Amino acid sequence: MKFLRDLNININEEISISGISSSSKLIKENECFIALQGISSHGVDYIDEAISNGAACILHNKKNYSPNHQIPCFFIEDLFEKQKEILLRFYDISEDKLKFLIFTGTNGKTSTAYFSYQILLAAHKDAILVGTLGIESLKNFQETKTTTPNLFELFKFISKERYENDLYICIEASSHGLEQNRLIGIEAETRALLNIEQDHLDFHKNIKNYIASKLKILNFSSQNRIILNGDCETTSVLMEEELKEYDKCLVSSTNKKADYFYSIEECNKSGSRFTLTVGKNCMDFKVSFFQIHNICNLVFAIATLNQIEKNIFLEKNFIESVSLPKGRAKMISKDSKNILIDYAHNLGGMKAIVSSVANIFNGLVIVYGCGGRRDNSERDKMMKFACSNSRIVIFTSDNSRDESFQSILDDSKKDQEYSNLIVEADREQAIKKGIAILRENEILLILGKGHEEFQEINGTMKPFNDQRVVEKML
Repeated sequence: MKFLRDLNININEEISISGISSSSKLIKENECFIALQGISSHGVDYIDEAISNGAACILHNKKNYSPNHQIPCFFIEDLFEKQKEILLRFYDISEDKLKFLIFTGTNGKTSTAYFSYQILLAAHKDAILVGTLGIESLKNFQETKTTTPNLFELFKFISKERYENDLYICIEASSHGLEQNRLIGIEAETRALLNIEQDHLDFHKNIKNYIASKLKILNFSSQNRIILNGDCETTSVLMEEELKEYDKCLVSSTNKKADYFYSIEECNKSGSRFTLTVGKNCMDFKVSFFQIHNICNLVFAIATLNQIEKNIFLEKNFIESVSLPKGRAKMISKDSKNILIDYAHNLGGMKAIVSSVANIFNGLVIVYGCGGRRDNSERDKMMKFACSNSRIVIFTSDNSRDESFQSILDDSKKDQEYSNLIVEADREQAIKKGIAILRENEILLILGKGHEEFQEINGTMKPFNDQRVVEKML
């Protein structure tokens, strides 16, 4: 329990508050509702809902708003910028002990953050993972609606953690989260920009805006160098322009002069062996997965952690014990059937997962779909790539939302005819067909949904998980 005057916002009121939230739906009895600007509306539009849920007081930053409520309502001009300080004071959190590791990129954020989290735990460090899969620690878990939660969700979770030394927080920073400054005020221990390819143009409108949102990772102050992908074409261009003046740390599989140079020596169904050169130190590692892009993600995790404390996270057993996160390159092999389930939902992700299996299996079948009411500019490119690089493609539904399956299919085909294309709107039936037509030493790729537990069609959330469907069929 705190008083409003304890929040250091120049309001000397002895109003007791038991909680604090920027979501009117989550407000409980005697809590403080923080009304801020959202994407399409301002929080003041939801004050009545907050009051009905038990709010004790309101803080807002909307100029010229005239409150007419039965509870105290205060205008704080720089309220958005003060979120972090308010939460630190409310929860009595020592900022000095919080070490934020921030990852962004079109693909690979989830795996890289998860690898970092696992290595930290293996090294007996207190750590939290924040991203697409929710917020988790060894003792707590919380689902989130967005890849990058806002500070209210994040600090509420942190307040429940028990840690004597530093608490490391591995965060996936999405382009939406960066654009909306959801993590405003945070100082980063390390920052990593994994790659930049086209994505989310339904939100960002054009690639220039999308890149600008990704580069907002530079707004987090840090004493360490920004970690970049020396093999990414877009990043290479940015290093000659927008990133020219920044102190950089490079990860690469092609440039032997990179700060972290890795070479994949062997890949097969049982895993991979790669060497990593850091300065004069060359190390050899074996891991249980074979996807080339995930080796890159792991090296990014290693580079990120090595900036924190040199060499202590380079222990062989720490690195070789990592596993892939839920719904990422999940392999299921049974009765000579090889099936891989992955979250890849854009062209870059599809290319990465297809290239990773090309030299390991004799052929492949792809089951995939495209999300409705999202960036449609890559649909035809994904279809062309899939049909050009697999024996059979089964196009099916993803999260169609309120867009018709036929519209998504038409965008994907774009008046082209593909002799190896099968259309099956029912995702379960599509998976069944994919399993049935698999040949010996082929692999079935089921792409787009990964860990997701629901399929959103026409406003209805239908329980659906690719892995459970496959396991039931096998």
